[in-house]
Amino acid sequence: MNVCILSGRYPVTEFQSYINHKIYADHFGYSYVHCNWPTTTKNNYLNKIVYILSIIDHYDYLVWIDDDAFFIDFKKDIMEYRPEGDSFISFCKSPNFKELKTVLSSGQFIVRVNDLSKLFFETVLKTEMDSVKNWWDESLGYFTNGDQDIMIYLLLEDKRFKNKVDLYDYKKFNSRVENLIDVDVHKPLVLHFTGRGKTKQKNYIRIQRNLNIHPSLVPNTKLVEYNIVVKPSYNKDDVQKNPVSLLYKLNRKIKGWL
Repeated sequence: MNVCILSGRYPVTEFQSYINHKIYADHFGYSYVHCNWPTTTKNNYLNKIVYILSIIDHYDYLVWIDDDAFFIDFKKDIMEYRPEGDSFISFCKSPNFKELKTVLSSGQFIVRVNDLSKLFFETVLKTEMDSVKNWWDESLGYFTNGDQDIMIYLLLEDKRFKNKVDLYDYKKFNSRVENLIDVDVHKPLVLHFTGRGKTKQKNYIRIQRNLNIHPSLVPNTKLVEYNIVVKPSYNKDDVQKNPVSLLYKLNRKIKGWL
């Protein structure tokens, strides 16, 4: 079973999740590809679809994980949730305790590579967002103006893809910060930071402090194997943000001047 985990974004991520994703992939013997290049799509949410299509022919399965999501449980293999039977893709539902809900979360998903899955992603890129928006019903939850909405539309409406998806409870690989603190507490396989930028950063730092862990959210015992400098304690004075954050902000400022 030839599996690749891929993640990333453009503009470049502010999270040190690429370290996390690489080490998790190595742990289970999977390939890892970090994607951080620009594409010609007008919607940045669709960059991930271009990334997927660029390597889809080289693997049996692909695991996409957003740059703001981290593997926490290194003892559990996410491929336990790969699509079964006639399904070509598997997702998690959104958490039931959140105010904003969706049918599924496209932050993490597992793809069986075949002609149908390749056609699916090609169709995502060709589908007009306005058509999806006009079709959208409030019962489907929050409209994100991204790849997630198009996927939901195609999986519910297009006969080629309908009933060929596996949906799992959010706790399988779409847990949130609250699940480590005070709501439906459990050990996540994947911890997904959501919300606006400031909220994400606040929660990101909060978890580093609470877990006394490196910004990659990988235990020190694993990080030293990769010659990554670690600290015995990650208290509030030691908590790090991704060193590219300042550069990222500067690039955005310059872009606004052009």
